[in-house]
Amino acid sequence: MLTPDQRTVIHTNDTLKMVRETLCVAQLGLPLNDPRYEEHSRRIQRLIADIDRQRPLGPNGKHGDRHCWLADCADVDSG
Repeated sequence: MLTPDQRTVIHTNDTLKMVRETLCVAQLGLPLNDPRYEEHSRRIQRLIADIDRQRPLGPNGKHGDRHCWLADCADVDSG
């Protein structure tokens, strides 16, 4: 387990929803014949999982009215 000072903190003007969508696209686009495919795929999945922790999704894949501690939690999907 990493200590707090070893963990990655990324700051961006994009919302978590936007970053998650981009990571999902990147994960799908990884070439299967890349020798580091598994490593990259697991790393992308950890990032997606952390976004889901911070901006939870319901069983329908929507954020809906779930509330979290982040400022961009007001980004509620409408449908």
